[in-house]
Amino acid sequence: MVGILPDDEKGRQRVGAGWDDTEPSSSSSTSSSSSPSPKSSSPIPPKEVEHHGSETFVIRWISRFFRWWAHFIARHAIKVIVVCSVLSIIGAIKMATTPNENDIVGWTPYGARSLQEMEISRQFFGHKEQIIGVTVVVLAKDGGSMLTTERLNEVRRIEEFVATNFTMPNKKTGKPENFREFCYSFCQMNDPIVLFAEGYGLQEALLRDGQPLNDRVHLHYPNSSMSGLKFNVQPSLFGLEFFEQSSEPANTTALARPRIVNLKSVRMVALHFRGERAQGWTLNDIKIYELAITNYFKTQFTSDEVSVLTLSTSYVEAEVVRAGYMMLPIFIIGFGIMLAISSLTTFISAAYMQQLTIHKFSLALFACICPFMASGTGLGFLFISGVRFGSILCISPFLVLAIGVDDAYLMIHAWQRVSKRLRSHPVPQDSPGYRLAEVLTDTGPAIIISALTNILADTVGTFTGCPEITLLSYGNMACIGISFYAAIMVIAGRFEIEAEQQTKNKLSIEIGDNNSVDICHGKCCPKVSERFHDAVKTKFNAFLDGYVNLVNNKLFDAAVFIVWAGYIVLCVIGIMGIQVNISSKKLFAGDSDLQTMEDLRHTHVYPHYVIIHVFVNNPGDLTDPQRLNRLNQFVADFEQLPGAWGPISTNYFVRDFLEYQRGGGDDDDQVEVDEESEAPEETSVKEKKPAVSGFDPNALPAFIEWAETKFWRGFVRLSQDEKNNTHLDRFFFTTAFYGKEFLEWKTRSIAMKAWRGVVDKYKAEFNCSVFYDEAIYIDFMDNMPTDTWQSAAGTLGCMALICFVFMFDFFTVCVSTAAIASVMAGILGINALLGMELDPIVMASLVISVGFSVDIPAHVSYHFHMADAHLTGEVTVKTRLRYCLASVGFPAIQAAISTNLCVVALLFADIYTSRVFVRIMVLCVSLCLLHEFPYSRDMDCWPFEDLWIYQPP
Repeated sequence: MVGILPDDEKGRQRVGAGWDDTEPSSSSSTSSSSSPSPKSSSPIPPKEVEHHGSETFVIRWISRFFRWWAHFIARHAIKVIVVCSVLSIIGAIKMATTPNENDIVGWTPYGARSLQEMEISRQFFGHKEQIIGVTVVVLAKDGGSMLTTERLNEVRRIEEFVATNFTMPNKKTGKPENFREFCYSFCQMNDPIVLFAEGYGLQEALLRDGQPLNDRVHLHYPNSSMSGLKFNVQPSLFGLEFFEQSSEPANTTALARPRIVNLKSVRMVALHFRGERAQGWTLNDIKIYELAITNYFKTQFTSDEVSVLTLSTSYVEAEVVRAGYMMLPIFIIGFGIMLAISSLTTFISAAYMQQLTIHKFSLALFACICPFMASGTGLGFLFISGVRFGSILCISPFLVLAIGVDDAYLMIHAWQRVSKRLRSHPVPQDSPGYRLAEVLTDTGPAIIISALTNILADTVGTFTGCPEITLLSYGNMACIGISFYAAIMVIAGRFEIEAEQQTKNKLSIEIGDNNSVDICHGKCCPKVSERFHDAVKTKFNAFLDGYVNLVNNKLFDAAVFIVWAGYIVLCVIGIMGIQVNISSKKLFAGDSDLQTMEDLRHTHVYPHYVIIHVFVNNPGDLTDPQRLNRLNQFVADFEQLPGAWGPISTNYFVRDFLEYQRGGGDDDDQVEVDEESEAPEETSVKEKKPAVSGFDPNALPAFIEWAETKFWRGFVRLSQDEKNNTHLDRFFFTTAFYGKEFLEWKTRSIAMKAWRGVVDKYKAEFNCSVFYDEAIYIDFMDNMPTDTWQSAAGTLGCMALICFVFMFDFFTVCVSTAAIASVMAGILGINALLGMELDPIVMASLVISVGFSVDIPAHVSYHFHMADAHLTGEVTVKTRLRYCLASVGFPAIQAAISTNLCVVALLFADIYTSRVFVRIMVLCVSLCLLHEFPYSRDMDCWPFEDLWIYQPP
């Protein structure tokens, strides 16, 4: 992409020409009267001559290294390619055989309070690893209520089957044990719903027979009782609809008929199977157990009444991995599209340069394959070094692909320019090594700038944000670093092989080459090729002249600046209004059962039941009435918060223990529930002031082993001293909240702060902590905007630093940094205006897009800055821009088209991740192209041209 010089200028050749037969100089259409500079007196500079001008010491040193490296590659091309291929195969094998591991707290910021709260929870249960936790959700097949005897009997059957038919290995005895056998602390979690189902069946049978209801069976939400045994059904019944007496007409059959329960409808019943990790169990044992339950209900379970869904950590991880792997077949299609585009554009370029050979296809193939070789090598050796294979690393190859193909196209374009120049103007020292040295010294520094900027930015990312971003940063650094070496080793080696093949005249079908095989049987092809070359050259030169003149027009500059200012304003508006939201649905494929599970959770669970666990790690001497009263007040403070169910939902063992000690007498903290209440708002709670402490810790061992109170065994941790006195070391209690407001993350975040506020009030006394299973996501949401701007700021700072070190020019640094900042603002702002929410997937995609947004500006800035080292005569903004277009324009368009088409193919996968990634990457590539030349020109020269225009030394 460069202008055509008059015929009388064709003798003045310089390194770095564009598509022309000759180099752009001051003798172009805009300045044909200029005389050549003294340093251009030689048609072709010898290998040892280095161009100074804008070259800094760093660039001169790198150029000398690349010249040495080019000759090394020329001597050992095949060996280098073989070694790189072997390393890539080793890395790919390791990558393919490494299991995918995702960390549930991977998106939580370093040092977040929720991590400390989770650690306290894990320490209480004596483990730091995953425990068995499976939730089985039972739904009516017809979408109706579960409140029928048949459906509740199905719930009982499912509970019994899961508890007795799935086993874990006992490492001591060598025998398998089912849930009832290995469970210790929370074995009775499903007893309330089993009792509820039994009671409901009994009462419904009495109604059918026209008999009065059993007065010893009282079914009520949230608390029920049977034969004096009280139990809470809140953890099991969801999607509730209550009877409302005021809406029923008087004296109707509906009112006359006794009600079994105060619930009109229940849409969902949940069964919970939780077992602590026994000594000897491995994580793989737990995964096998949990997935066996899931697979049974997906493939073998049959029922005419109900359908079953399951939820477990192992199943969630498996579905996240499956969603990531779903993109691989689609990505192969995208790679095929990219290869086709790469081959087409490379053949067009070669035809124009009159260098069309069959070997150009291999160059196009290498351009597409090298990024994947780099990804396989980088990630594979990361896994060999012990880094876990998180799902987020699956998007690192996209960044390497975008940057790698751009670098490859840039090198291919430079190779063809150098080959054409040396064919037209041979030099004695011409050789494959010499040609490769010319290519690497022209393109290598720009490639290094792009690679180092990304590597340094990712280095900053490893110390900020959260573990998943750190993991992504490690992956990006490894892949981009290997991608750079792949470019200067594999692609460079392929250039050398092509040069040798052309030199030996093997398989050459090059058009216009006197030594080539004549496949036209006449003079038709050379003439057609020449006419094609001249026609394209003339039209393209006219377009380039018009474009350069346009972007140097003051009126056009003003218009572009106004449009750009409006664009920035819109982006700022979008960024300021972006919403932060997290949904686990976004992690799963569209056909996943967990999509349905998440919908059920929002529609049926959150409005009725949000549970928190409060750990008391220093209960102290509860025989002291004042301390016991203080502890009771601590619990009461939670029960009085907005949205709290109150004492009816609180599992606080002290209340039952005091009643147990009194032999079943009235509890001082006993809750009086209005049995006629129909909804949470109508629940009447009466809290009595506690009396003198009757707390005897020595009675606790018998209390937690008594059949009716065995449920509390998992809530307390006891110890004995040398005198066999029992001490209460730690315990936890749970309490619940309700309200449609909890559907919003903002409400849950506000509630989390209120819960922590209560804990902080009593922390000095009881060393207490509150655990909410979504706190890790709340902390991440609060920190997500910070992580995003830190990532962007780190990239901008690294780009500015690298550009300054390489080019040592303040204005060039400002231009390139401003271009990247503008692209970043556009990516986030435009997507926000289109309704995109900020979530972990968007954030990871932004990190990748920010990495690519560095690539094209780095190449443009470097070639614009270094133009005077390759141009003759007076160097102006027009000649700089013309040279920059010639060197970078066509490769950038090649990379943009091929990358976009490859990424767009991911839309065929029904995954939120693929849709977000396509939106962000396509917008990023498009904005980079729009900012590539007019933005640099306008920022350099308008409206302060005299101040900002670069003055060569």
